[in-house]
Amino acid sequence: MGGRTGHGLGGRAWRLLPVLTLVLLAAGCRKDRGEDFAVVPVQPAPALEAPRASGELFRLSEQRGKVVVLSFGYTACPDVCPTTLSQLQRLHGRLGTAARDVEVVFVSVDPERDGAQQLDAYVRAFHPRFTGLRLEPEALAPMLSAWRVTASRRYPDAERYRDRPFTGELPYTVDHTGAFFLVDKQGALRSRLPYTVPVERLQQEVQRLLAEDGAPASGTRVEKARARLTPARVGAVYLTLVNPTGQEDRLVSAESTAAARVELHEVIAQGELLQMHPRPEGFAVPAGGRVELAPGGKHLMLYAVQASSTSLPLTLHFEKAGAVHLSVPISTPGSDEP
Repeated sequence: MGGRTGHGLGGRAWRLLPVLTLVLLAAGCRKDRGEDFAVVPVQPAPALEAPRASGELFRLSEQRGKVVVLSFGYTACPDVCPTTLSQLQRLHGRLGTAARDVEVVFVSVDPERDGAQQLDAYVRAFHPRFTGLRLEPEALAPMLSAWRVTASRRYPDAERYRDRPFTGELPYTVDHTGAFFLVDKQGALRSRLPYTVPVERLQQEVQRLLAEDGAPASGTRVEKARARLTPARVGAVYLTLVNPTGQEDRLVSAESTAAARVELHEVIAQGELLQMHPRPEGFAVPAGGRVELAPGGKHLMLYAVQASSTSLPLTLHFEKAGAVHLSVPISTPGSDEP
């Protein structure tokens, strides 16, 4: 590994310093929002084992019965990594006693500078129960590839510092994937959330996995459901349908005790003309796929909504998954939610 190869930038030595690894999903120490998605079909999480600072070996495969929240970073990161760990600190506090069933793991992508004791002290500064893991470079690269994580060094621009050469170690930052990887109690990788996700959303996903009694449901599931109501007593429900099975499913109808009627609709734009089309045939959810019900597209239309507090009771009917009962959070007018 490079990083200790010279004093200053003369001789173009910096060009010979290797990249740790280049894989997929670059997010880096930049504030890219990233992508939020469920992993379908449900599959076992890639292997991960590394010694803790205490010397005890951590194995992801031995965390059955716990929800594992995994992230990647390094101790010299000035922005993304502290933000990530602060989010996890807030999550831990919001979970209360349920936090005992959650394992928070932070894996270093900079093993040359992050010693085991240094990494452990850094992570525990955010919470004493958090685990920091350091892998040797030869083990780190294939593990990052298996998790589809990017980590690559970024060195200073040679021209910028030509008149002010560095002395000592050549400094660098590490562009790396900024995300939360959620592993359920059965050891399956269930979702990846960008590091910018609100802590409320992260908490919702972790609590959903904690509530599962066994293997994840084999039928179509609902994620990110939210309702928007207007003073005119109409509204819309938006959500994501995820089908982890090998057969197509279909959302055929919906109902709510808090609304006179719920219909499946879709907005179709023809130039500036927006048309609201009922979809009595329902919404197909392909095998191993997902369907987004989002503003300006597919949604559930609510009619004559009764006064409600902060949630809306809703039942969805699927051809194969059957009835799915939800309590949908309600967004008030003017809130940041769509």
